[in-house]
Amino acid sequence: MVERRLRQKVLSTSVRQQTFDTELLIKRIEELENQIRLSKDNDLNPINDLVQHLVQLNSLGGTRVYHRAIHALIYCLHRTFSSLIRQGRIHASPSECEDGESVKLVKNWLRDRYEEFIEGLFDLLYHQAEGSEQIGLDGLTILMSLVRNESEVMRSLRESREESSGKIDRKKYPNCGFESKTFKRLVKVLIQSSPQGQASVSNDVRAEFITRYFNFCDDIRYYFLKEAAQICRSHVSSSTELPNQKSKGKSLDTAEITLTELKNLTKNLLIYLGSLSTMPTETDELNQFWTGRPTAITTTHQKKRSIKSKSKPFKKVRVEADGSTGMFDDTSDSDETDEASQPVRQRDLDPLLSLRSHQKAFSECWLALLSLPLTELEIKKVLNILHSQVIPNMIDPKFLMDFLVDCVDSGGSIAILSLNALFILMSKHNLDYPAFYTRLYALLDRNVFHGRHRPRFFRMLEKFLSSTHLPVNIVASFLKRISRLCLFSPPGAIIASIPFCYNLIKRHPSCMSMLHRDDRTETLGVQEKDPFDEDEIDPMETDAIFSSLWELSSLRNHYLASISTLSKVFSESFDKPQYELEDFLDHTYNSLFQTELDRQIRKPPALSIFASSYKSTEVIKSMKTDDIVTQMWNI
Repeated sequence: MVERRLRQKVLSTSVRQQTFDTELLIKRIEELENQIRLSKDNDLNPINDLVQHLVQLNSLGGTRVYHRAIHALIYCLHRTFSSLIRQGRIHASPSECEDGESVKLVKNWLRDRYEEFIEGLFDLLYHQAEGSEQIGLDGLTILMSLVRNESEVMRSLRESREESSGKIDRKKYPNCGFESKTFKRLVKVLIQSSPQGQASVSNDVRAEFITRYFNFCDDIRYYFLKEAAQICRSHVSSSTELPNQKSKGKSLDTAEITLTELKNLTKNLLIYLGSLSTMPTETDELNQFWTGRPTAITTTHQKKRSIKSKSKPFKKVRVEADGSTGMFDDTSDSDETDEASQPVRQRDLDPLLSLRSHQKAFSECWLALLSLPLTELEIKKVLNILHSQVIPNMIDPKFLMDFLVDCVDSGGSIAILSLNALFILMSKHNLDYPAFYTRLYALLDRNVFHGRHRPRFFRMLEKFLSSTHLPVNIVASFLKRISRLCLFSPPGAIIASIPFCYNLIKRHPSCMSMLHRDDRTETLGVQEKDPFDEDEIDPMETDAIFSSLWELSSLRNHYLASISTLSKVFSESFDKPQYELEDFLDHTYNSLFQTELDRQIRKPPALSIFASSYKSTEVIKSMKTDDIVTQMWNI
């Protein structure tokens, strides 16, 4: 008990000491900032002390007691370096070559301190401890503010450099845009693992970046996609060299680190791309820019065209249908209107104002990600959003063909998930894939009817077989395969298969003969083999059209009353409308059992024996039973 009290006393004393140190540190930070601001001889040495304090606090692992000190420190350094950036004392200036050695040394020293400050902010993004979320968010806010300041200063320095040299190329360097190298480093931090081995930045930092910047600012999204694509391309070669490294006996630790980095890269980048919900679809939607809106570039071709329009000496008179020449019409504003109405060519636009440039960056980033080795779970995540979020925003979605064909060839649930995107490429983007229905037919097995993707597969199958121009052999093969699988399927799959087959026969009346074909054994007295070849992989060669759907007739004797009742639709006239397939897809054993429990019985079920009265029961009990079976059942 005494030891416990002593331990609590020591802990409380250490907490008070840390709090006291925090207060002293905050006062020290304020003093150093005042020294920098009030110094008449531009003494910048306190900056080094501030940066070293940040390094020391980061080494403590983001202890909660020092959060106030970290908050005060990073905003103090932010104010200091922002002022130095605006003064042009960190980045190169046009007159840098004319400066003395002392000025160059000071500028290089400031750059080193600035780099240390940026690295300290990057470390704050990885803090995962409870209560340290705000520190990471503050670090992200300061980094994005520095990105904006750097872009503004670098543009002004570049323009002054061009003016001093007399060479201004607006086509290569527009008057607005991203000029920050810090943002490129930030993208690497966001999608790659930290040097300390952490897989990613904190979830709060990631969510803040996606919501406030990535899904809101067009320039940030554009340059994020371009930089992420470049990082993925740099990892493609390293991922292909890993097996060679192991075979040559090189360090396995290096190979494992590279594999870990690849896994973290694909996992993190997929989160950002999957969260992207504001890809522009029209040029007018490009209206939010973090570093300022760029303007259209005036090229030499446009200048020559405008000079020609102003120096038109003669215009041929055109006679209208009513005989007037229009010579006395007011044409004072015609030249101005023609010049103003001339559209800016797509190649003369700044990339940030070009919808095609944004789509190109989006496409390149996705293709670079898909070229990396992905896990099965990541491939499924990609396939779930490919048809809705990726294909509509790509310039040429046919580049996805190799990835989708590989997914289809892999089989299983991945092949099922890839069918929808592949069919969209075929129907909307003129992709030629003749083996589509052969692959689809091969996927139709008992595993699909027992898997969790069965409802999605039936939805896609209804879409793929909806065309009335399909060959009847293909439709008959699918009908026969589904009806054959119903003999070994759970009730939920059978309930979905019966309406599906009904709709398919209704849509393709040529298959009606498969329902009403009589058994040849009864008509000819000769037992013949079913012409349907279930081992044939080509649906055009199965001869299913010459067979009969006797499997659907056998479902009338199913043990479940709902299935036996539903299957009777094939013995009736086909004058009913098509079923809404969505109403039958989500049935399971649990839902069917719950339906039977909730069903209200109007009449009591019939008994195979008559219910005995009370008197007859007493008589039976009084009777002596010598039958051993009766004695055993007398409980």
